[in-house]
This record gives sequence, C-alpha cells and structure tokens, in this order.
Amino acid sequence: MDLNQLLFQHQVAVMRTPDRAPFGASMFDLVGHYERRIARLRRSMGVAQYPMWATGQGD
Repeated sequence: MDLNQLLFQHQVAVMRTPDRAPFGASMFDLVGHYERRIARLRRSMGVAQYPMWATGQGD
C-alpha cells in the first residue's frame, strides 16, 4: 500500500472504533496497526510526520 492508502485505511479504522469498546472486544488493534505501518513507511521514505511549516520551524 502507498502512503495515501494507509492514511485512508487508518482514518476509516479510527471512525469505526467505538469510544468505549468492552474489555477484550478485539484482540487486534487495527488503528495501532495502521499507525505503525504509516510510521515505518514514512521512515523508509525519509518523510517527516509533519511538514516544517506546520511545526513553526519553516520561518
């Protein structure tokens, strides 16, 4: 998957996750799974999580 697909799937997983899931409702954390995949892909691409202008470092 490319970065845009991973970001899309992560957002879908966030929207589908109930705020208060019962304990043990899911053995697999889909949101966390996509977060790790996104972070790994960004590192391999040498891409920052946030652009410099968004963090105030571009001034």
